[in-house]
Amino acid sequence: MGFSTSAATAVIFTGIIVMFSVTVGTVFDTYSDLKDAALDVSDTEYDRQRTRVSVVNSSFNSTHVFINATNTGEVNIDADLLDVLLNGTMETESIVIQQVEGTVSGVWGVHETLYLEVSYSGANNLTRIRLITHNGVSGTKVMS
Repeated sequence: MGFSTSAATAVIFTGIIVMFSVTVGTVFDTYSDLKDAALDVSDTEYDRQRTRVSVVNSSFNSTHVFINATNTGEVNIDADLLDVLLNGTMETESIVIQQVEGTVSGVWGVHETLYLEVSYSGANNLTRIRLITHNGVSGTKVMS
């Protein structure tokens, strides 16, 4: 083998080593990202399984619906991210008063009662109340 053959072989092997090092770095970064995403999904699902909401009672007049609900799960709920459906219609923006245990709070703790007053023009025809938490768990009350 001449010098040019040896030099060409060295250049090719150097290129292969550089390519391999870039590929390995990318593969490990991708694996790390996938592992972190799987852990996030696992944590979210664990919290979702430990979240429960119970609509204790409700009443209404011609323009407002009054709702008392209890966090019967094992995790705190972000009350500011709670959605309210009345007769299947999203009425979250119509919440007039939101209190946890009598005080204005964004954190709905375990075994605490949430009071909501919702402005709703169809209150006299109310048949169903549904509260949906930030992680998709809901509590429903069907009016009789």
